Amino acid sequence: MNAPINVAILEDNRQYVESLRKVFQYSEDFELGSVFQSAEELVESLNEPDTIRGDVLLLDLNLPGRSGMSVIPDVLRKAPALKVLVLTRENDYTATLEAIKLGASGYILKDMPINGIREAIRDVFDGGCVIDPQLSKLLLGSLIGNESLSEEKPLSEREVDVLRLMALGYAKKQVADELNVSYGSVAQATQSIYRKLQVPNITAAVSVGIRQGLI
Repeated sequence: MNAPINVAILEDNRQYVESLRKVFQYSEDFELGSVFQSAEELVESLNEPDTIRGDVLLLDLNLPGRSGMSVIPDVLRKAPALKVLVLTRENDYTATLEAIKLGASGYILKDMPINGIREAIRDVFDGGCVIDPQLSKLLLGSLIGNESLSEEKPLSEREVDVLRLMALGYAKKQVADELNVSYGSVAQATQSIYRKLQVPNITAAVSVGIRQGLI
C-alpha cells in the first residue's frame, strides 16, 4: 500500500478546515499536514526549514491581510516539492490564469464534490494540472479566442493537442485515451513540449502555452 498523501491547508475559515479534516481522517489515501490561517503565517513557516508538513497545499485566495495568490511564488521557491492546488470560491477564469502563470498545479472550486477534490489532489500529486470543470470551458474559450502573438508555432499539432488537454486537467493516461494514442506517445510528446518551451514541468508548460497563445 502506498503512503498516504499529506495535505497542507491555507484557509482562514475554521469550519471549512474542520470539514476537510474529517474527510482526510476517514480516508486511507490522505492525511492532514500543516494548517495555516493566514498567508503571513505560511510565509513565516517557509523561513524555517522542515516546518511544513505536506505533499500538496490546498490554498485559498480570499484571505485577511495578504492574499493567497501572492504566496504562490514564495511556496514554489522555498518549498519546491510542495504542489499548490488552489481551492477557493473565486470562480473567475482570469484568477485561474494568474494562479497557473504563478506556478499553481491546479485550480478548483469549494463547491466541487468531495470525491472531485480528492481526485484533484491525487492528480496534482501525480504531476498533473487540474482545472475545475466549471471553469475549464470559460478558460478554453478565452484561450481559443486569443489568436495573438507570433504566427510561428514551436509545437507540433499533436503537441498542442496534448498541452491543451493537460491544461484542462487531463492526466497523461486520459490524454492518451482521448487522442487514441499510446501512453508512451503522450509521454514523448510531453518531454518534447518541455524541451521546446524550455520548462521543467506541465504547470510551467501550460503557463508558457497560455502566454504565447499556443493553446
